Amino acid sequence: MKVEIKQITASELQTFYKNFENEKTFLQSGTYGQWRESIGETIFYYGVFEDQKLIGTALFQKIKSRFKTYLHCPHGPLIGLHRHNPQAKDTIWEMFLSAYKKLGKTEKCDLIRISPIQREILIQNQDKPIINPLKKTLHKCRFTPAATHLINPELTWVLDIDRPLEDVLKTMKKSTRYEINRIEKCGIKVSHGNADTDLDVFWELHSETVKRQGFVPFPRSQTEKQLKAFGDNCFIFNAEIEQKNYSSSIIIFDDNAGYYHQGASTYCKLPCSHATLWEAIKFAQERGCKEFNFWGVSPEENKKHPWHGLSKFKRGFGGVEREYIHVHDFEITPKAKLNRLIEWHRKRKRKY
Repeated sequence: MKVEIKQITASELQTFYKNFENEKTFLQSGTYGQWRESIGETIFYYGVFEDQKLIGTALFQKIKSRFKTYLHCPHGPLIGLHRHNPQAKDTIWEMFLSAYKKLGKTEKCDLIRISPIQREILIQNQDKPIINPLKKTLHKCRFTPAATHLINPELTWVLDIDRPLEDVLKTMKKSTRYEINRIEKCGIKVSHGNADTDLDVFWELHSETVKRQGFVPFPRSQTEKQLKAFGDNCFIFNAEIEQKNYSSSIIIFDDNAGYYHQGASTYCKLPCSHATLWEAIKFAQERGCKEFNFWGVSPEENKKHPWHGLSKFKRGFGGVEREYIHVHDFEITPKAKLNRLIEWHRKRKRKY
């Protein structure tokens, strides 16, 4: 078995992503990489080859912040299961992590970061859960759990929509189902599109949400470039009552799922936020998607978490929780240790 890890094109990575049948999210798509390049990030596209056959891909972002420069592999890499020799996967992972470390040093980074889309627990036995062996591989390669909070959600909520809508409704919480049944009666109208006028609506509500919740927003130009890069795989769903807009959601699509990427709203007693997501779920099903990914949620038992209310809203639609391995870092320079302290303090301050 000869394994090589080398650079590929965004197009090659996108083709592999589209045909990849295991768990994945748009964060490892070539389209995502092209969007991030358009806002000034440096993106690396790598392929994992076994006997000259492409069996895996990885997208790396090079990110510069005030305290560090680092590479990040979000929800990656995507590596196919080795059917003939399962043990070979551990070897491939070790070779991949070694190549990743080398790239980080070449790019003069302070650390490299990986958020693998690998389940934390493989089998949930009553006596003792079976933990993903990748955690041991990461430890062996001197990667340590990062001090930061949830990155590229590692706790997410996913709804199966590969079934009749009637069945989807049945598995929702009673209160959510009640609100969805009220949408039409309340005169709520939902439109979708990806034109500037659609973004105008979202941005007006987004600006109000920023003031209400007090977080630092991304510039509008970043979302404009997102819409341009994803094209007909990204739509804004806007809910209005009597020509007044109350809720807006940005949804990204691939061949397998719809992803609730961003949301904005203003106060309304009526189910406008339910309306945008219900319309997006139906639209995703029409496109042939099998899942609707509500993106990140907080631990259900942590009622003090800043995301608790939003997470409760998402869980109301029914679905299952997926927990992935926590983000890990490989520290290269002394600045990485300073960064760890900063991120630990930030996490504690924000109550994550």
